[in-house]
Amino acid sequence: MGAAAGGADASRGPDAHNTCAVVVTYFPDSGFEQRLQKMEAQFARVVVVDNASAGSSATRLEALMSAPGRHWIRNPDNAGIAQALNQGLAFADAQGCQWAVTFDQDSEISADLLATLASAWRSAPGENNIFGVNYWNRHHERFRVNGKPGQVALVRKTVITSGMMLPLALVKSIGGFREDYFIDSVDHEFCLRAQAHGGQVFITCRSLMVHGFGETSRRRGFRFAAIDHYGPVRKYYTARNMLVTAMNFWRREPLWVLRQFARLSVDAAGIIFFESGKSKKLAALRRGIADALSGKMGPLAGTQTKPDARDD
Repeated sequence: MGAAAGGADASRGPDAHNTCAVVVTYFPDSGFEQRLQKMEAQFARVVVVDNASAGSSATRLEALMSAPGRHWIRNPDNAGIAQALNQGLAFADAQGCQWAVTFDQDSEISADLLATLASAWRSAPGENNIFGVNYWNRHHERFRVNGKPGQVALVRKTVITSGMMLPLALVKSIGGFREDYFIDSVDHEFCLRAQAHGGQVFITCRSLMVHGFGETSRRRGFRFAAIDHYGPVRKYYTARNMLVTAMNFWRREPLWVLRQFARLSVDAAGIIFFESGKSKKLAALRRGIADALSGKMGPLAGTQTKPDARDD
């Protein structure tokens, strides 16, 4: 199951021995085992943190994680993506790793993901630098970035948590992901906080992962109308956490904040013109904005045990 674990010199950069894969699961599907095996082929240590999966998903996961050498942390309730990531990062640190790469359960990685991330790190080494991976968005049917020939990595403002390579020393020095966010925008906030402490954020030019967000539909005649259909609960977290992040970083990152407000406006327009359940989703947006302004954080009452992609 991957390379043998052992000590490693962090100065030579991330490798299979000093880097841990952290995977957060929440009602994983039947294809998760195959995706997990691709990670195990590259990382000596892989830890799965499960957020209270139930039913057939839990049964599959229990059987899968009972195999010798596999590590998992099972939360009795849905602790949220941020806490689950922090649990996985704490495991990686306890195992003596210097880096961790975080993944969503539905991300399908390439066979050379870790090697390419390591090469990108060597092109821009830094103890506080974060590296994300370029990916094919299966719903929007496009790559996240398009680099020029010969480019290894591009500077970015933020990258998504899936495929994010983090130096654990940075995590310990600035704190982990914000657990009061619960889900959504934890990646944006962490990347912006890392840069405020002297770090940089990069993304590989090569695509190393297939990934997707929500359930997407396209509308004939609308060139840019690829709408990610999340339920009301996710709409709430998107609005609340984006606004809280904007309030905390607007002085340092005014252009980024303006783009986030534009995204929120587009999301609201998408609900009005294209999505079902308009009244519930718009009410969730309004509640998220109100809670952000009042400072009410943490999980939304009654949502810890519901799969967030099934709350329509």
